[in-house]
Formats: sequence, C-alpha cells, structure tokens
Amino acid sequence: MKDILLTFRRLKKNKTASLLGISGLIAGLICVLFIFFWTVDEISYDRFHEKLDRIFVVHAYLEGGKEKVTFDGCPPAVGPAIESEYPEIETTSRYRPPWGVKYLIKYDDKKYLEDVAFADYSLFDIMSFPFVRGGKGEEGLDNKIVITQTTARKFFGEEDPIGKVVKFDKTYNMTVVGVIEDIPHNSSVRFTGLIPIGHIPTLYNSQNYINTWYNNSFITFGLLTRPESFDKVASAITNRIQEEMPESTNYLRAYKFKDGYLYEDNHIRNVRIFALIALMVLLAATLNFINLNTARSIRQIKETGLRKTLGASRRSLIRLIYSDIAIICFASYLVAFLVAAALLPVFNNMIGKQIDPLVIFSWQPLLALVIIYVLTVFLAGSYPSFYLTSFSPVRSMKSDINLAKNKGTFRNALVTVIFIVSLMLLTSTLIISRQTGFLQKMDIGFQKEHLMYVYLDGKLKDHFKTFKEEVNRIADVESSTVLSYLPFSIGNNGEGWNWEGKAPDFKPLVTDWNVDEDMLKTIGAEMVEGSFFRTTDQEGVIINQAFARIIGWDSFVGKSLEAYGNSYRILGVLKDIHFNSLAKEVQPMAIHTIGGHWTTNYMAIKLNTNNIQSAISRIREVAQKIEPDIPVSYGFFDEEFGKMVASERNLRVLVAIFSGFSIVVLVLGLLGVIMFMAEQKTKEIGIRKCIGEPVESIVGRLIRPFLVSGLVGFSVAVPLSWWFMNRWLQNFAFRIDLNIWIFLIAGGLILMMAVMTVIVQSWRAATRNPVEALRYE
Repeated sequence: MKDILLTFRRLKKNKTASLLGISGLIAGLICVLFIFFWTVDEISYDRFHEKLDRIFVVHAYLEGGKEKVTFDGCPPAVGPAIESEYPEIETTSRYRPPWGVKYLIKYDDKKYLEDVAFADYSLFDIMSFPFVRGGKGEEGLDNKIVITQTTARKFFGEEDPIGKVVKFDKTYNMTVVGVIEDIPHNSSVRFTGLIPIGHIPTLYNSQNYINTWYNNSFITFGLLTRPESFDKVASAITNRIQEEMPESTNYLRAYKFKDGYLYEDNHIRNVRIFALIALMVLLAATLNFINLNTARSIRQIKETGLRKTLGASRRSLIRLIYSDIAIICFASYLVAFLVAAALLPVFNNMIGKQIDPLVIFSWQPLLALVIIYVLTVFLAGSYPSFYLTSFSPVRSMKSDINLAKNKGTFRNALVTVIFIVSLMLLTSTLIISRQTGFLQKMDIGFQKEHLMYVYLDGKLKDHFKTFKEEVNRIADVESSTVLSYLPFSIGNNGEGWNWEGKAPDFKPLVTDWNVDEDMLKTIGAEMVEGSFFRTTDQEGVIINQAFARIIGWDSFVGKSLEAYGNSYRILGVLKDIHFNSLAKEVQPMAIHTIGGHWTTNYMAIKLNTNNIQSAISRIREVAQKIEPDIPVSYGFFDEEFGKMVASERNLRVLVAIFSGFSIVVLVLGLLGVIMFMAEQKTKEIGIRKCIGEPVESIVGRLIRPFLVSGLVGFSVAVPLSWWFMNRWLQNFAFRIDLNIWIFLIAGGLILMMAVMTVIVQSWRAATRNPVEALRYE
C-alpha cells in the first residue's frame, strides 16, 4: 500500500507527462488486447474436442492438369476401406456438410429451413458433441436425426423431442433420437441437424452413391488408436484410390484435424500478421512510456542521489523504480482490459465474430498476458533502473543538464522506432484497402448488382418453367435464368475430357455448369467467340477462355470434345467469369443446358428497380403460390460475392483500427517528448529570444530532431513494409502493384501529424515571455 501511495504521489508531481505516458500505454494495450481476443478466438477453432490429438482428416487432390487441385473431401469408399485395413485406425466417419443448402424440416404446423448434414454416426465417437437428451439411436437405422438444442426448442419448446417424428424434405419421416449441445461458434464442423449418411442413396436415388471411388464431396474423419500412428497412416494411404482405379490421378492426403483451420485453410497467415502488429504496437506504446518515464526519472535524479546519501543501496533503488512502474503498468492493464471488454461488442460487430471476453481466462491466454506484462514492466523500467541509478551520489546531486544531453540519442532512437511502427501499420492499411477495393471492383465476367437468386426446392424445382414465366411478368424484373449452381459455389467437376492433340497423361479438372438460354442477358456474361444457347434443349457445349487456353486451338466453333463417353460440339467460347474463388486463376469450365432434376437448383433474377423490397415481396408471392409448404430461400449476388472477399475486408478493418491506435500512441508520445524538451530548454529559449532570434527559428530548432527521426523511420519502414506486403499479396492470383506513392502518402500523413503536434507545442514554448523563461527554476 505504501508503494502505491508513493507511486501516485510521484505521478501528481508530473501530471502532464504521466498522463500522456499512461494514456499512450493504455491506448496501445487496448489495441493489443483486441488483437489478443481475436487471436485467441482464431487459434481456439476445433480445440474443444477431447480426442483432438487422435483425430485426422483424409482429403483428395488431383494431379492430372497443369496445377494440383485440392479438395476438401475424398471419395466415400475411402473411409470404410482404411478403417478395415489399418489397425491403427479406431473408427472413421464420412461427413457431408450442408454446403450452403438448407433442407425443410416440418413438425405439426412448424416448418423451418435447417442446415442439415449427413454423416456416419461414428462422428459422435470421434468428436465432442455432447448429448443432452437421447443418443445415436439404433445402429443401422437411417430414418433418424440428431438435432441441436436450439433446433429442438424451435420445434418442440420444452417438450422432450426424443421419439418424435419430423418430416424431412417434405417426403421422409425421421425419428429424433438425440439432442446435442449447440455447436460452439469456433467449430469448423457445423450443422443444426445430422442424418445418417446411409440416407443419401435414397435422397439422390442412387444406391451406389456412397460406395464409389470417385466424387470428392465426402470429408472423411478418422480416429487413431494413438496419436503416434499418424505418420504411418498418412504415408500409407496416398495411392489407395489407384489400387481400385489404376489410371486415376486422384490421390489421398491426410492431415491432423487440429491443423485444419489454421494451417490447411491458411488462417495462420492472418494470425501471424496480427501477432506482428500486436508486437509492434506494444513496442511503440512501451517505448513511448519509457520515453516519458525516463524524462520523469531524470527529474528525480537528485532524489535518487539523496537516497544513496542516506544509505539506500542500488538494489533497493532498482526495486523501488520497478515497483513504481509495475503498479502503473498493472493499473494501465486493468483500465485497458475494462475498456476493451466494454468495446468488444462493437469490435465483434465490425469483424463479424462472437468473441467472449472470458476466453482469455484459461491458462494459455493468461500465461501469455503475464509474459506480456512482465516484458512491458522490464522494458519500461530498464533505462531508469539500471542507467540512472549507476551514478554516484555526488554526480547525482549535480545539475541534470548533462544527463539530458546524454539521453538525446536514446530518446531520438525511441521516437524513430515509434515512427517505424506507425508508418508500417498505416502503409499496410492502405495496401490492404487497395487490394480489397481492387477485388471488389475487378471485372469478374458478370454483373453482381441488382441480381437476386431464389433457391428452387420442392414444387419450385418441379415447375421451374412456370415460376420463371410468372417472375418475368413482374414489372420490376428485367430477366431471369435457371442455373445448376450460383457462380460463387459451383461444385460439379471432373477430369474426363479429351480432344484432338491432347497428351494422354494430361487430365485437367473441368468444372461443369448447367444454365438456360437466358443466362447471358441476366447476369451480364459475354461471348468472345461463337454464339450462346438459343433454346434449353439445344445440344452442344460452350467453354470458357481458361478451357480454350489449355486446349490451345486457334478457333473452336464447330469442333468437338469428348467427355464421359459423349461427344460435344463446341458452340462458342465464354469470356472468363470468376467462380468459386478470387485467390486463384480462373479454372476451365464447360457449360451445358439444364437437363436433369439436379441441374435446376437456382433461379437468378435481374431487377430493374431501386425498390428492391417491393420486387422481393412480389417474387415471394409468386413462389409461395407454386410452393406454399416451403419458405422461400433467396439472396443477392453482391452479398455472395462479399463473402468471397470477407476475409480481406475484415483484415482491412482490423489493420485500420490498429493503425489508428498506433497513431494515437505516436501523437501522445511526441506531445509528451516535445513538452519535456521545451521545459528543459526554457532558459535557452529565453536567452535566444533576448538576443533577437526569431520565433520561427526557435520552433525550427525544436522540430528538427523529430523530422530527422521521422525521415529515418520512413527509410526503414518502407523496405520492411514493401517486403511484408509483397509476401501477403502473393496469396492472390489477381493483385495490385506496389507503387512508391502508397508509401509516400503514408509517410506524408504520419509526418504531417507529427509535425503539427510538435509545432503547436514548440510555438507555445517559443512565444513565452523571455523574462519568465529566464526566471524559470
């Protein structure tokens, strides 16, 4: 308690410098805590499973084309085969995610579209999805369903749902056999209902659907008997498909489930970026605090000498200084945590997360926070405790002018580092903003504005022609088209294409897309050769430019391609549209007219009005007349496109926030340092004014060291930022070029804010009455 009172007494002696230093530290710590919250949430993905160290995932990749193509899943026959062949594998489970498709579930008069997945129920033996009611149900029974607690409450309220029968997809009776806890938000495996995978053959009317050695749409999870067996299993399964299909270029690969979200999906990239930002901001805030704390310590140098004269040892002085700083840092951490926790809902809303502030109260995050705290205290107290206590009592009692001079280089070095951090963060913000803007505005081969879509389910699928005719009669609708998939998630592809002159071992993966004759005018795609389909039943195929490039002919119209035992005459070449991902080059695509039931999944509708809500209401009315039993599921092309760049958009928001914090730290630090310098030079300024030196010249003398620090920081920050951001941009197939003007703008903004801060304080010091300045002290 005595140490705390002494600390606050010292702070009151130097209110302004203490306030600026502590405010800068708090601002930096708030930024670090936000990054810490975000990072802890990211690395916590899928970590709640009790058997995590034994879970692995099998997926497939193709090597028949120019580049390796990786899939999330693998053929459905893989799981049962490797489970029976390797004693190291305790069990496996094939999992078919919802893939964005919602299924209708109905109970009495309640009906909702739910995210239903399909899996072997051994999934519950592999993963930790605890049952709150019931269990997995009878073995071998396929007409059953496990639902989450929220889904159970939605349909059954407080009733016990076990044994109740729900109607699935308007056709199938499913018995509720279990209710699990709601799946945590930080899980990569998500569903609201789970049906046995054995029901898929019935759903798709294909008895062999879950027994094939092709179709990479099944994510396969495995549970090892012990973690050490992973390397053996992973190396052994690579060519398992070739044992059944020797000519296949589809290979298997296994990875540890705990590495999936961070490393397989490459979220570790952003984690590393923000960890680096956190270190830079913490460094800037700590250096700023050191700067102002050192200034305060120099003022107390005579007090230190007096304590030594009275018998205080150097160790006791170091302990006193460190206890002083530890108390200040602890109070700063406490305030920063309270502010960060209070602002966390706003932060969550900005980046689309559900971070709970209590996530840091587990031992790993707490240990990291303690290490950061100890590091901050150590760095902040290092200069005053080890350097300023090294002087003899006699020297300490002398004037502190020489000490201040000796400190100039150290102070300027600290200011330079703060400049570097601020410049790097602002530069990164500008580059990420430009790249995100570039992706959002780039030509993707079709229009995404004023385009909505309706998911065709039930009678809408059966009577899609009627639905289209009725929609086209609406005055707010310009045109419509029926598609097998939205261009943002086309999931049908294969490597069975052949043409004249193709090398036998060249087997590129080609995406198949089914559309009707109105696709071009509805979504605004363009042909570069030939003509588009004129009718829905027109034979032939249209290829995109990417497919044309790998074929390599000079012209294409009228020539033929072979695929899956059929011959297709090429009608034309479509200008490339960017589908599925903006991070990769456009992949080969073959476009067919709609045909079977599975090709009529969506209707894209082009609106010609700004009254979107009115158009939606009329389209829903038409849909509900045709299919009254299923809620209308619709969305917008620009929203789906936004999901494709969501990661980069969130990154831009986050870096902008953290850049703002670093600039606050810089301004507070410069303000404190210039006030300290002006106070030290009070007599010098008074003498210079008395001998006639202009105010502008005096201000220039005070500004000069900061300009030098800023220019040195700029020369260091530019190459570092260039290197880091160039590496980040390599993740995009389509990216901006790094131009020097981006760095000049960032440097100009930082220097302008710094110079304005310094000028204001310098001008106040330089315009003081010289008589008051000479009487100072």
